[in-house]
Amino acid sequence: MPEATVLLVDDEEPILRALQRVLRKEPYRVLTAGSGEEGLAIISREEIELVVSDQRMPVMTGAQFLHKVQEISPATVRVILSGYAEASIMVEAINSGGVYRFISKPWNDEDLKQTLRQCLEHHEILKENRRLSELSARQVIEMETLNLRLETEVAARTRSLACAQDVLESLPRAVLGISRDHELVIANEAARRLLPALATTLPGTDIAEVLSDGAVSAVSRCLESGTDSTGAVECEGGTMQAHVALLGDRGTPRGCVLLLEEE
Repeated sequence: MPEATVLLVDDEEPILRALQRVLRKEPYRVLTAGSGEEGLAIISREEIELVVSDQRMPVMTGAQFLHKVQEISPATVRVILSGYAEASIMVEAINSGGVYRFISKPWNDEDLKQTLRQCLEHHEILKENRRLSELSARQVIEMETLNLRLETEVAARTRSLACAQDVLESLPRAVLGISRDHELVIANEAARRLLPALATTLPGTDIAEVLSDGAVSAVSRCLESGTDSTGAVECEGGTMQAHVALLGDRGTPRGCVLLLEEE
């Protein structure tokens, strides 16, 4: 644990000196204040992990002081020191000052040191919890931003695909998209008119089920050779020109496009 700053507040100088002696060998940076007002001034300019305040102080009681500390430095762990065990004092300190621990006067030095160690461990746990909460909040915002960007991109891609589909459907020539595994991927309206079997054929169907042997051979030659081709094929009882063009890298094409037109 890094060195912590501990603020001791008591209007009695001997008490402050006694507390300082107890904490002399502890790994703390110890600051002192002789009143609640002086303690608030220190907290306003210093980062204080732990404050120990006497309850019985003039002008501002320990409970009142710790209530103000809670307002201006809520992360500071607050401890009250009192020689009076009245229940009303403890209730006031808890309700108004968010006190974490009580230390009674006279104190046992070892018990006091152990209590302060526990208080600082509590501070570190709260600090880590806040860090994780802030990190989680940032991640949620980043995820929401990413999701919004993805949704925007998906919407744009969907519009683009819809436009491409409209273009494909409007072409006057029969166009078929075929995978490298010889499966039908897509066919436009002209292709469905030319080859009526396509109207009831699902994507993924082997092209041998809907195309003539000549058209299948043309596709196979294109995919195997890695070269676009054009030639006459027998199709639907007549001769047609088949233009086959590769899709993607010619070494490992994703498939091809088959364009059929009557001679």
